[in-house]
Parts: sequence; structure tokens; C-alpha cells
Amino acid sequence: MSFRIISDLSHNEQAEFPEFSLKEDIYEIDYIEKNEGPIDFDSLESYDVLFIGDIQHSEDEEEDKFTRKELKAIKRFIGEGGGLLLTSSPGGDRDIPMKQGSIRVLYNITGVTRYWNGLVLESKTNFLVKKYNLLFNELPSHPITKKVGEIVMPNSTFFSTIEEGIEEIITTSGKTRFKYYRDEVKDQVGPVPVAVANEFYNGRAITIGSSDFMLEDEDFGLDAGDNLIFFENIIKWLCFEI
Repeated sequence: MSFRIISDLSHNEQAEFPEFSLKEDIYEIDYIEKNEGPIDFDSLESYDVLFIGDIQHSEDEEEDKFTRKELKAIKRFIGEGGGLLLTSSPGGDRDIPMKQGSIRVLYNITGVTRYWNGLVLESKTNFLVKKYNLLFNELPSHPITKKVGEIVMPNSTFFSTIEEGIEEIITTSGKTRFKYYRDEVKDQVGPVPVAVANEFYNGRAITIGSSDFMLEDEDFGLDAGDNLIFFENIIKWLCFEI
């Protein structure tokens, strides 16, 4: 059994899919390049997972926003059994509203209605070295947390989500603070979700507030804690293998 993954680069995504982490005989990775959009169903239908990694929305450009046709194509792909892995980063959706085509338009699929514009900061017992390297060792029972004892999420935002159906996979402590990028104010916000799972008709979606956890870094990337096991479980869950 091999899994086909397509990574979108046509919406100013900054995160790369970590090909180095996956076995070549099991996973095949292709790309929608920067100048190849818009996304359509024909470009997705032969794949198992769509990866969208850390879109850097701009306030006055349309190239990094989703069109209605793209949203329709992605909904059909996931609804017919595909998987979506979406990762964010500090700054989230840059406060770009849904009506302009920000990643918020995917909320029916992801369950996420807002990606907050700032940086999550944890209390001393829940981070590694720096407050923005979030450490999690109390995880809910879920297929993607199987055999996972510790996760490190560096440079993360958090989400607002729909009220029903969504599963919060990773949630911060009650002492979490958040640095808002608009005005640099820091407020206590915890506990808040930084990784969530959702099912959309016959498909599945995972949304994660950090993209840097996928970097090739032994301290805070895929080699930290059980991040690699966690990531492998995500792909298997999205492909209905666990």
C-alpha cells in the first residue's frame, strides 16, 4: 500500500512537506507549484492527502486567497474520502476575513473558524528552553496519539473552532498566554487548542497551529520527543490506515 500526497504551494505557503521523514516506497509526494493554480478537483482526485502548510496571507493581494471554485474542489475531494493536513504558524490567518478567501473558508472541513494572529507562550513547566516551544505529555486517547508520550510544538498559534463534532487533539495548559501581533499585548488565554481533528462526510482533516514541528531538528522538530511518530500517525489516520 502506498500513499499519494499533494502539497499546495500556490497560496504563498511557507512550510514544506517533510519528505525526509517518510519512506520512499510508501509515500509519493507531488506539488501544485506557485504558478500552477488554481486548485481544481482533477488535480486532487488521484491523491490521498492534500497538504497546505503555513499560508502567509497578505492584506491587499488575491493570489494567496482561496476562490469559490477552489473551495468547491477541496470540499469535493475531502468529502469523497480524501484527507487534509493543514498547518499554521505564529500570525495564523493574519486577521484576513473569510469573505476575502482566507484559510477560514475551509472551516466546514477543518472545524477551525479562526487562526489567531500571534504566538502562544506557555508556563515554565510546559515548554522547552523558550516559552514558544510548547511541550505536551498529557494527550487524549486517539489513533494519532497512539504510542506518543511527548510532543513538542514550536512557534504555534491557537484556534477558534466550531462547537460540535471537532476533536481537540492537543490543548495548552490553563496558564497559557498569547502575544497578539497587532498590538504586542500579552493576555492569558489557556487552555486553547493547537491541534484538532475533524471529519467531513467521507473524509478527514487535521489542523495544527505549528509548522516548525515538521522541521529536521532534533531539539524542536520531527526528531524531538515523539513528533515523528505523531506525524506518521497523522498521515495514516488521514489515509484511513488507523
